[in-house]
Amino acid sequence: MSVNKFTQIIQASLHQPELMLELEKFRRDITVMFTDIKGSTAYFEKYGDLAGVMMVHTCNELLRERIDKNHGVFVKTIGDAVLATFEDPKESVLAAIDMQRALRSRNEGRGEKDQIHIRIGLNYGSGVVKTNDVFGDVVNVASRVESAAQPDQILMSDTVNQRVCHLDLFKIVHVGRFSLKGKEGASELFEILWDEQQRSTTASAHLVSPPSGAVAPFIIQDIVRGAVAGEWKLQEGTLTIGQRNCDISFPQDTKMAPEHAKLLAEKGQFYVEDVAGRGVFVRLISTYTLQNKDIILMGTQMFRFKARVEAIAAAANTGTAIMDLASMLNKPVAELLRIHPDGSEEGSHYPLNEEDVTFGRNSGTYVLAENEFMSRTHARVYHRGENFFLDDLSRNGTFIKVQGRAPVPVGASVVIGSHMLKIAQ
Repeated sequence: MSVNKFTQIIQASLHQPELMLELEKFRRDITVMFTDIKGSTAYFEKYGDLAGVMMVHTCNELLRERIDKNHGVFVKTIGDAVLATFEDPKESVLAAIDMQRALRSRNEGRGEKDQIHIRIGLNYGSGVVKTNDVFGDVVNVASRVESAAQPDQILMSDTVNQRVCHLDLFKIVHVGRFSLKGKEGASELFEILWDEQQRSTTASAHLVSPPSGAVAPFIIQDIVRGAVAGEWKLQEGTLTIGQRNCDISFPQDTKMAPEHAKLLAEKGQFYVEDVAGRGVFVRLISTYTLQNKDIILMGTQMFRFKARVEAIAAAANTGTAIMDLASMLNKPVAELLRIHPDGSEEGSHYPLNEEDVTFGRNSGTYVLAENEFMSRTHARVYHRGENFFLDDLSRNGTFIKVQGRAPVPVGASVVIGSHMLKIAQ
């Protein structure tokens, strides 16, 4: 099939779903790798756009060499991310290890802000594979696996682990069970340890439960002006929190409902539940996968995330770029809407029609100079596959409003009423 014919099918399939059947001719099993540079926004801020572009280019060329060496295909860059494919899952793991070791060598002797660190996610499954592109659920899951990783970490899905664990070539650690958007139940994720002295790094995003074994109690710390003003322990069960007659009560906090929230520990995972509907916010400590209608707090301003989910899913399954999709629809594919504390709209819209969008007080794609508690560059929203991800770049924090019950990673803070509670272990 010619490239033009292929493109026509992609475009038409958004309006005529039956044409998706044509794409099935290109479906086969493949290993997909996603990488992402951690801290690139700060690098751009410190050294300027030209130096930032050169840094990303240098990093991507280094990654390209390792992909080629291990018989992979460097598909494309998406902002500062790299998408690659491998026929053999083993070679994808070898390439990922080569990448991390090469960057470690490059970083030696450099200051912290001059170093380059990447996260890597691997997934194996069925995808639509074109000569110079790949798309489908195998890509979506790879992007979610990568988003769960920490800098310098290599994570892989269970489908990759099943194909490499018997080779006795790699040191593999079970990280835990994770909730990945769009997947029923929890997904097992595994870490490849690429440094002889390396210890497993807990992947904090999306964690549902850690590996089996003894679990230490959670420590709930009331943080006031940077100091611990109160502390409670919870190993298994529930604590209520509110203004009065609760396990944890703050009688002077007029922003709290009598019973405002529940703090829960189940099978090694900490949760918070908003029972009063007055608002509970969790501070991001890692990349967050945005869900339609999520409410985000940056500084003093709240936003609602709004996405055209079906159109984005169709585009992801046909390889249509986010900007092209917005042009086809003649409207934003996704956007942030400024809202009042009661949830009503203020009227300001911030379209997310680019692969990478930043928000800040005096720099970024969108500048909100009147928000005094917003950092210079406060947060980043970026697009991969059918997902939009949110990264906090600030000192003051970016927060997600809890909808019902939500998992809270160790190290994160929860805002309930006027109090900020840090979850430790």
